[in-house]
Amino acid sequence: MRLSKIIVLLAVFFTSGMASTFVSYHETADKLLQQNIKNGLRATTDEVKKALKSKDTLVVDVRTVQEWAGAHIKGSVRVGRQTPELAISNFALDDDDKLIKDKLIVVCNTGHRASLEAVIFRKMGFKQVKVYPLDEWIDECNPVATKYSTQKYKEGRAKKFGLFYSASCYEKAIKN
Repeated sequence: MRLSKIIVLLAVFFTSGMASTFVSYHETADKLLQQNIKNGLRATTDEVKKALKSKDTLVVDVRTVQEWAGAHIKGSVRVGRQTPELAISNFALDDDDKLIKDKLIVVCNTGHRASLEAVIFRKMGFKQVKVYPLDEWIDECNPVATKYSTQKYKEGRAKKFGLFYSASCYEKAIKN
C-alpha cells in the first residue's frame, strides 16, 4: 500500500515538473511572429504583390483546405501544415530537385501558423522566408479568390467565379 502511494506521489511530482516547462502553441507561435517582425521577416502587401509576379519567390498558404476554399490570394499555392516540406517540393523544385524558387512568403490568417512553418522552410534551405497575414490583405481591400459562390441556380448548382472583396471594401473596389 505504501509503495503504491509513493509511486503515485512520484508520478504527480514528475508530471507537474514537466508541465511547468511546457510552452503552449500560442506562446510559441506568438514569440516566433514577434521575432519575424523584429528581424524584418514579416512581408508587406506590396512584397506579396511583387512575389506573385516574381520568378524566384513563391507565396505559400499553410491554412486548412476549408480556410483556403473560403478565401485565398489568387496566385498563391496551398501546402497545408500536415507535410509542408513534401508539398512544397511540387512548386519550388525542378525535375532535378534543384530550387527554382528560393524565396518564400508564408501566409496564414494572422501570421502565427506561418511563423511556425517558416522555421521548417528555413531549415530546408530557402534563402529568404517571410510571413504574411491574410487578414492584412483583406483589410487593405485586396481581392480574394474563393471556391464558394453566393449565386444559386434553379437546378441547385452553385457557380464558381471571380474574385471577392470584404463587405467593408466592396464599394471602394467598385469605384476602382
